Amino acid sequence: MAETVVLIPNYNGMKHLEKCLESLQRQTYGDFQIVIIDNGSTDGSCELITDRFPKVQIIEMEKNYGFAGAVNKGITATQSTYVSLLNNDVEVDPRWLEELVKALVDNSGVGAVACKMLNFYSRDEIDAAGDVLSRSGSAVARGHGERDKGQYDAEDEVFGPCAGAALYRRNIFESVGLFDDDFFAFYEDIDFDFRMQLQGWKAKYVPSAVCYHKRGATIQGMHAFAVRLHVRNHLMYMMKNIPVRILFGRFPLIVVSWLKSWYNYVRSGNLLPVVLGIAGAVLMIPSVVRKRREIQAKRRVPVEYIRSMMQ
Repeated sequence: MAETVVLIPNYNGMKHLEKCLESLQRQTYGDFQIVIIDNGSTDGSCELITDRFPKVQIIEMEKNYGFAGAVNKGITATQSTYVSLLNNDVEVDPRWLEELVKALVDNSGVGAVACKMLNFYSRDEIDAAGDVLSRSGSAVARGHGERDKGQYDAEDEVFGPCAGAALYRRNIFESVGLFDDDFFAFYEDIDFDFRMQLQGWKAKYVPSAVCYHKRGATIQGMHAFAVRLHVRNHLMYMMKNIPVRILFGRFPLIVVSWLKSWYNYVRSGNLLPVVLGIAGAVLMIPSVVRKRREIQAKRRVPVEYIRSMMQ
C-alpha cells in the first residue's frame, strides 16, 4: 500500500490529463499511487491513460457524479495514510507532493494542507494561497489575481485548501465525513473545511509546494450550470455550518454578500440560473437542517474561534 494516493476526478478532460500526469511522474516523492476517477467521459480520456500511463489506476463511473461524488468514490475505494486531491487541469512542481506530505508529518494537529497555486498561463500571478473566509462567511481564494512578489511565501494557517490541489490525512474523513454529494461541484471543499474546523482540525498553507492551475478550464461550456450550482451551494454551506450566534450577529453582512453576488451574476445575463440556484437551495432545506444538527452536535471549538476565522 502506498503512503499517499493522488485522486484525480475527470470528466472529458483528455486535453488536460497529459500535462497533469507527466508532472506527477516527475515528483521527488515516490511513495504514491495515482487513481483517476472518470465520470463517464466520452472523449477518449480512459484510452489515453491506458496507452500513455499504464501504471495509473482508473475507476470508471457510469455517469457524471461531479467532483464530490468522484472523490468520495476514490477515497472509499483506496487505502493510504494520506489522500491528495488534484484537478486534471493542474500541473505540479517536482517537489509539490513531497512538501505537502512533510507538512502533515511535522504537524500532528493539521488535517489538511494547501499549496501555492499559480495561474497556469501567467505564472507570476497567484491563483490561490489557501482559502480564507470573509466577515460574511463567504469563501475567498487568498491572493487571487495578485502578482506573486513573495507576499505569501511564509507558512501560515488558513481556513482550508482548495480541493483542486490539496493533501488530507485519511483519518480526517473518518471523523469529519466525506464531501457532501449533494453539492455535486463547487463549495464542497469549503463545506468540508468548515466541518473540519468545527471539529478542531487545522489547515496549513505551505508555499514551498507549488502548482499551476487553469482556473475554470474544466467547466468551459457549462457557464449557466456553474452559476446555478455556485448560488445554490453558497447558500447551502452557510446554512449547514455557520453557528447560529454568528448567523444572527452577522445576518445583515451575510444577506448583503448574497445580494452582491446575485446582482453580479444577473448583470452578466444569468438571471435564470440565479433563480434556479436559490430555488434549489430552498428545496434542500429539509436535508440541510438535518445535516446541520449533526454537524453542530460534533462541534469541538468555541464559537469565538470560528468568528475569528471569518475576517
